[in-house]
Amino acid sequence: MSPLTVSQFLPSDFRFDVVIFDEASQVLPQDAVNSVYRGSALIVAGDQKQLPPTSFFSAGGDGDDDDEWDGEGADTFESVLDACRASGVLRGLPLRWHYRSRHENLIAFSNNDFYDNTMVTFPGAYEQSPDLGVEFFKTDGVYDRGGRSNNPGEAAAVAQRVIHHFATRPGLSLGVVALSKAQAEAIEEAVQKARTARPDLDRFFTEDRLDGFFVKNLETVQGDERDVTILSVGYGPDHRGKLLSTFGPINRDGGWRRLNVAVTRARRRMEVVASFHGSELPDSSNKSVQHLKRYLQYAEHGPHILETAPADPDAAPESPFEEEVLDVLRDWGYSVQPQVGVAGFRIDMAVRHPAAPGSYALGIECDGVMYHSSRAARDRDRLREAVLRELGWKLHRIWGTDWYRNRRDAMARLRAAVEEACARNPFQVMPEEPVSEGSPAEGPVAPEAAADTGPAVTFVAVDDGPPAWSQAYAEVTDVQLVNLRVTSAKRRGMRNAGLQDPDAVGVVADVALSVIKAEGPMTEDLIFTRVRSAWGISRAGAVVRDSVRRALRRIASAGQIVRVGEAYDVPDRELTFARTPTPTAARKVGQVPSVERRLVVGHMVEESPGVHREELLREVARFFGWTRLGPDIRDALTSDVNELVAKGAVREADGFLMPVDGV
Repeated sequence: MSPLTVSQFLPSDFRFDVVIFDEASQVLPQDAVNSVYRGSALIVAGDQKQLPPTSFFSAGGDGDDDDEWDGEGADTFESVLDACRASGVLRGLPLRWHYRSRHENLIAFSNNDFYDNTMVTFPGAYEQSPDLGVEFFKTDGVYDRGGRSNNPGEAAAVAQRVIHHFATRPGLSLGVVALSKAQAEAIEEAVQKARTARPDLDRFFTEDRLDGFFVKNLETVQGDERDVTILSVGYGPDHRGKLLSTFGPINRDGGWRRLNVAVTRARRRMEVVASFHGSELPDSSNKSVQHLKRYLQYAEHGPHILETAPADPDAAPESPFEEEVLDVLRDWGYSVQPQVGVAGFRIDMAVRHPAAPGSYALGIECDGVMYHSSRAARDRDRLREAVLRELGWKLHRIWGTDWYRNRRDAMARLRAAVEEACARNPFQVMPEEPVSEGSPAEGPVAPEAAADTGPAVTFVAVDDGPPAWSQAYAEVTDVQLVNLRVTSAKRRGMRNAGLQDPDAVGVVADVALSVIKAEGPMTEDLIFTRVRSAWGISRAGAVVRDSVRRALRRIASAGQIVRVGEAYDVPDRELTFARTPTPTAARKVGQVPSVERRLVVGHMVEESPGVHREELLREVARFFGWTRLGPDIRDALTSDVNELVAKGAVREADGFLMPVDGV
């Protein structure tokens, strides 16, 4: 129900568990109150950069949108969305992921000009297609200023585009958006006239709310979307050839928000019909008119109008791993584009279809340890796969481990995937298929937050667990420690073996040895912690530390323990796994032996060759449960990386780390 309908039809005592406002940027606070008080919980969804409340949506508003707007009459109402954001009571959840658009050019302008490139967008599988992207159509229409305030010539051109659409794209839905109500009415008349010559297309002109054909003016189209949208500017040169910078609702305060709505209604293709070129408009002090000028130039000339640019043919791969894959593909004779995508997420590289210029046959992702060891990054990766498949991509993933350990097999799988993709008909609509990869396929997971999703997609979470070279830290519990102390004291005939008692060094040594056997390698600091827990002491002062050190020297001289760097372990035990934190065992950086930290560094470089040093430090820290890369952690991990590089276990080039063959 609309807020007005709630007031008209629901009793005043009718309540709900939850009240949800959609398109809340259009709802006036005074209209919302009657719905808000009925709920125990409130959810308000909207975009402050889309349509604000206007007289069109107010009770009793007539929706007049004559092109000559009175500045004194501009609406200054605040929406319920603005009121809630300003209240400080409701928690905000920004939605950044955009995957309605099946071609990146459909959203690139709004992302650049209105959202400061904060939206994550996805490149489509086709660079060019008559059914995708944004195209500009210049007509010779004349704007009837002072008369009917419409443009009949442009309306007729729009009607011809409507007929052309249903004749050539019968499977795609269509909507028409006009900047003014008068132009929308002119287009409806022109479409009705054009339909008389094509009665065979009548079946496409349905009024289905979600997929039917519509002609709407700017103020009524928010919330609608179609596969293809035609935008008619309507305003233009008058019969004297004079072009004024007056564009009805666009000229109003916040008119750019209306433009944002108009140009983001299409899932696949936007056709912009105008009676003048954007370059013919002079620069304007009106922010919204200036945005309209830029959009018309964008529609005519493409993304180079924006600060962002289409995929650069000379773009360089981001890591040595990707560079090697790129060289292999080009040696095989394929045309490959690195870093595909105008803004937001980029595919590592894509093979151009040899039989279809402008389209990609196969997208290739080069993944390593970050895909495995970082839960959040892994989840986002799965979601990207799902969205990219929805956009028509066929994907192949290459694992860094396979590439460096089993390159022959990895290359064979890559070649088979490329040949299969290039053999396919690029214009055939393919059923959804799993990503081709060198290891078991994984399903997508739900995003943290996604905006403009279009059709609903179900995501299923799959957790592939921690790396095979890791296991959860197994600590000796406080109860076990006390039992160790009591048992050792009894065996040694000691009734009260105080930790500070010089005669208790044997008991301290027994406890320390048992702990090292269970948890080694262990740093001295962590041994202090375990021993004092056995005696129930809250802190380890100088006397306690001296007692523990004497015990360690005693069992070391007996050959029962050995030094491993700055840590202690039992003799001849090889460290083959690194230990992840648990709810009861979270070690600080000084409590993790350097040998264990370096084991993690080595494995991560091996499984993600070409990883940047900074990214590696963050991932190693995350492995051990350290959420912040503080100075102590950074210094320790930097020292570990430097040591491995110095020993030749890892090689580094320009900040990127690679495994050494055979290591």
